[in-house]
Amino acid sequence: MKKVLLSILIALVLLWNCGTVFAEGIGKGKQGKQANKENWKTELPPGWKKWDNTKRQQWEQGLNRARDAVRKRTEARLNAALRTLEMTARKGVPLDHAEQTANAGLDNGLGPFDFEPFGKFVTERVKAGVKGEYLAKEIHEEVSRRQQEHQRLRQQMKQGIKQRQESRKLLRENMKEKKESGKPQKGKALGKRFKEQEKDSTRRNRTDSREGKDKSRTRETNVRKGGAGGKSRR
Repeated sequence: MKKVLLSILIALVLLWNCGTVFAEGIGKGKQGKQANKENWKTELPPGWKKWDNTKRQQWEQGLNRARDAVRKRTEARLNAALRTLEMTARKGVPLDHAEQTANAGLDNGLGPFDFEPFGKFVTERVKAGVKGEYLAKEIHEEVSRRQQEHQRLRQQMKQGIKQRQESRKLLRENMKEKKESGKPQKGKALGKRFKEQEKDSTRRNRTDSREGKDKSRTRETNVRKGGAGGKSRR
C-alpha cells in the first residue's frame, strides 16, 4: 500500500513538473513572437550603412514629419467624431445612434470637416420623427452616400491631373518636333539660334525706328525753317 501511494505521489510530482515546463515553454514562445513582431522597430532602410550622416538625419527628420502628419490627421478626425457625438446627443439624438453616427464616420473614412454636416443630417432626421431601425438604416445609407461622393470627387481629380499631364506631354512633344524641324517657337522652347535671330531683328527694328524718327525730325525742322524764311521774305 505504501509503495502504491509513493508511486502515485511520484507520478503527481512528475506531472506537475511537466506542466510547469510546458507553461514556461508557452510563455517563452509568446515572448519570442512578440519580440519578432517588434523587430521592425530596429530595422534600417536599405542602403543605410552607405549613407552619410546628413542623409541619415534627413531620412529621420522626414520620418518624424510623416509620423506627425498622420497623427495630426488621425487626431483631427477623432476630435471631429467626438464633437459630432456630443453635439447630436445634446440635440436629442439617442446615445446609441449618436455613437453609431461617430463610428460610421470613422469607419467609412469621413474627413474632419464631414462630421458636422453628417451630424446635422442625423439630428434633422431625429427631429423629423425617424427612430429605431429606420434611423440606423438612414445613418448607414447617408454615410455610404457621402463616401461614394468623396470617391467620385477623388476620381474626377485624378482624371483631371492625368489629362493635364497628357496635354503637357503632348505639348512638349510638339515643341520638340518643331525644334527639330527648324521652325521658330515662342517662349522657353526657342533654340539658341532662333533667340539670336529675334534679338538681331529687334535691334534692327529699333535702329530703323530711331533713324526714321531722326529723319522725320529733320524734315520738320527744315519745314519750319522754310516757313520762317518765306515769311521773312514777304
